[in-house]
Amino acid sequence: MDTGILHTHHLLGVLLLVLVGAPIAFPQWAERLKKLHMVLDTLLVLTGAYLLFKAPAAWSAPYVAKYVLVLAAIGLAIVGSRRKNKRLSIAAFLLLTYAYGLALQRDFRLRSEEKRVQAIATQGPSIEAGQKLYETLCLRCHGADGRAAYQKAPSLHPTQNPDTAYWAAVIRAGKGVMPGHPYLTDTQIQSLIAYLRTWQK
Repeated sequence: MDTGILHTHHLLGVLLLVLVGAPIAFPQWAERLKKLHMVLDTLLVLTGAYLLFKAPAAWSAPYVAKYVLVLAAIGLAIVGSRRKNKRLSIAAFLLLTYAYGLALQRDFRLRSEEKRVQAIATQGPSIEAGQKLYETLCLRCHGADGRAAYQKAPSLHPTQNPDTAYWAAVIRAGKGVMPGHPYLTDTQIQSLIAYLRTWQK
């Protein structure tokens, strides 16, 4: 469900960007798109609020900046549409474009992770390699000690040890809003799990 809402939120962001930009090029469309605009604004805010509550890194600086920019852009777009002020509509479009760029930063960062961890744990699994992988991939959400740096990131200190197969599946495929890491080798996953298990001793 969380993943579906995340994808829906991204799609709504793209559609809203198109809806704000279209009347700038085609002013005659402004009235026709007004109701659709209001529906998308509402859905974008609702899905965004849900993700803000659920996402582990929701309160990081780039995300907070994105929320502020999106709300400002929606406000400018509404005022610009009502007053038929092209400058306000252009400002709203530019703000939304920038906010969308901030949202894409996380995706680009995730894509770059594969290259950053290629040289880790190539000689066999080890706790030291697992620590390096953790610091590269997991620390920003789960915290330096695995007890969750962000409100909704689960602690990695469960009262009962999840089995190795479960942890490997979550690391590889992700869970909820946590992204998967399908590019990790079996050796890398074994190293990461070995490091996580040091906290359960």
